[in-house]
Amino acid sequence: MSATSCELPGTGLAAPSAQHVRERLLYGMRDVPFPPGAVPLHPVLLPRSVYEELHAAAARVLQVLVKVAHGLGGDRAERLAALGVDPAECPLFTSDEAWEWRYAAAIARPDAFVTPDGIRLIEYNAGGGVGAVVQTQLLADAWVDDVYADRSLFAHRPFQARADMFEAMCAREGTARAVVLQGSVADLVRGVSSTRYFDVEVDYLRSRGFDAAFFEPEDLVEGVLSPTGELRYPVGLRHFTVQEWTELGVDWTPVGEVLEAGCQLVSSETSSLLFNKKLLGIASEGHPSMTPEERRLVDRYVPWTRVTGDREVVHRGRRWTLEDLLLERQEEFLLKGATGMKGEQVTMGRDTDRETWRAEVRRAVQREDCVAQQRVESVRRPMTTQGADGEVYTTQVAPVLGPVVIGGAPAGCLARYFADGQDGVISVERHGAAQNVAVAA
Repeated sequence: MSATSCELPGTGLAAPSAQHVRERLLYGMRDVPFPPGAVPLHPVLLPRSVYEELHAAAARVLQVLVKVAHGLGGDRAERLAALGVDPAECPLFTSDEAWEWRYAAAIARPDAFVTPDGIRLIEYNAGGGVGAVVQTQLLADAWVDDVYADRSLFAHRPFQARADMFEAMCAREGTARAVVLQGSVADLVRGVSSTRYFDVEVDYLRSRGFDAAFFEPEDLVEGVLSPTGELRYPVGLRHFTVQEWTELGVDWTPVGEVLEAGCQLVSSETSSLLFNKKLLGIASEGHPSMTPEERRLVDRYVPWTRVTGDREVVHRGRRWTLEDLLLERQEEFLLKGATGMKGEQVTMGRDTDRETWRAEVRRAVQREDCVAQQRVESVRRPMTTQGADGEVYTTQVAPVLGPVVIGGAPAGCLARYFADGQDGVISVERHGAAQNVAVAA
């Protein structure tokens, strides 16, 4: 296929040329982290019913996870202990427990597959540092409002949902409509040195009538607090994780200072409980706090997932020791570290030699720091891509979808996949996956 071809097999879409699409998309994604080599020529297309079910399932299961997390103990220390979390790893808790829980699930994005048997949510990312929310907005803008503006495509938008959340938050907390975005260009990847990643959302918030600003950590205290200690920005977005900033050598202590001063940065530190994959395992196994309806909901949308340990489990009606099950049915399972990010700490039985798998299973059983999960596979979908060399090719890809939920509302759907049609552990940063969005067609 030539670089000027407008054929996009299996989509019902037509583009003026591959180069036109590439130029428009890269213009929309300029100065934000986005892989520039192999560029998709269209979004992942989903039926509207599937697109909406993805978001609805993500929001409903998230509510169950909040309930289960709260039920893990009588106080914060007990809940952290139930998940095996060192309190030192969560240094930005506030003393207001009610506020912590109000905004624990403010921003979340599960990883999801549309399988032959329906939607499956395989893990949850939660917190202000949930990645690619800005890219989800900009990609949807590029596809729906620019490249294919003449087609009836639809996408929920993160910026609208986030502004709606801040409106509700300001009204509930009785604060001024003044929002700070707090992050760092140093935390962005692929050589990005511009603040556009943050500026585009600041501009959107201002268009909605907010006083809004972005500050790097070294400017945060002076920017948020007046010389007399009054809050210029009483609410805001925490655009980072402590773990990543610590690894990068970025000082996050100013964030603690503005939190102490009363700035309400979402998501709260309690979101770290929702991010922990052990929580999904506890919900999958069934927690005493769950109603029968909630158990059916989780059974429907979450693959069989269990916290690792030297114990017995029931799988498809048969009782096993967990270790025996994982060794006997290696091809069917994967292991995930409880707090791994970006494809880290994932071992897929299908892609691992027998000796290594046995060692990983035994380590996970002994340390109790992982979950074992039934492997599920995505329905493949056609994707046409222009490579860095200008070649245009179509493959059947297996996308990992990321329906974003902000303030309980649908907020767009990230999509990641290997453009050459491979499957496996998918990560844009670590494994070179393509980044896109899913839209309703």
